[in-house]
Amino acid sequence: MRLIRQYAVSAGLSAVLASSAALGLATMAGGTAQAAVTSQPGEAVGSADPSSATPGTAVTFQITCGSLQEASSATFFGSTLGLPDQIPMDKEGGGVFRVTVTLPGNIVPGTFHPDMDCSDGSSTTVAVRVTALPGQGGAETGDGTTSTQTDTGLGAVGFGLIAVGAVAGGIAVRRRSTGTRS
Repeated sequence: MRLIRQYAVSAGLSAVLASSAALGLATMAGGTAQAAVTSQPGEAVGSADPSSATPGTAVTFQITCGSLQEASSATFFGSTLGLPDQIPMDKEGGGVFRVTVTLPGNIVPGTFHPDMDCSDGSSTTVAVRVTALPGQGGAETGDGTTSTQTDTGLGAVGFGLIAVGAVAGGIAVRRRSTGTRS
């Protein structure tokens, strides 16, 4: 039994070492590829957070400019979202720029693709999905058994059942108290 445990431990350790080596090689290869990608103008990377939003909510757009020379500015083009055409982005450092905008309240649901450009010539497009606002009032819940109508008499029926329960409870308590005296 001890021999089996030792084998399992050594085999597990070997598997861990092999996967670590593979991960290290993949990381090194990925780092080389990343350096090659970022050295080409036009290879900027962008994001939208959140990528799905409702009208009237804030969305933060970010671009990481794609050249080895650091970009001095970036511009967000918001006309596809019903915003001003050119919105300057704030510099975060290291070729990263960010801007937070509020989606217009009258924007129609759909997927939009606003552009972002860097001063170094790189650019990118991100996707933002705008979903419809939920209906007015509270959240729609229930499995179809809830009533959405008012003044249907259900309140009166409920109060009547409560009254019947109170009377029945009073009778039961009275019978019990008279039964224990005898």
